[in-house]
Amino acid sequence: MAKSSRSRRPAKKQVDELNPLLERLKEIAAASGMDVREERLYREVGYSVHSGVCRVGEQEVLLLDKNSATAERIDSICAILSERNLDSLFIEPELRRQIGGKALTVDEGEAAGATV
Repeated sequence: MAKSSRSRRPAKKQVDELNPLLERLKEIAAASGMDVREERLYREVGYSVHSGVCRVGEQEVLLLDKNSATAERIDSICAILSERNLDSLFIEPELRRQIGGKALTVDEGEAAGATV
């Protein structure tokens, strides 16, 4: 019997939409004041395109290249967020370290509050 040519794996788009890390990073970016959009960024001869921030009027817009791999989009958001002041936002300590911010540990918090 011939094998079916259809794969039983979910489509790539469906898998990407279910990535909780990517979704959480997009939430953090939105909470920091950016409008987050995933778009197909078209490539033409003579220039390269990649995810990044642009300004539309007064609004900062984070454009994520839908054609890039999930890992690349995660790296792009982390790089952009690492340059922003995120002190007023709750971000899980492990995720803050991944972004490039520094999570305050209990020992550092005690040391910062201690007087000499």
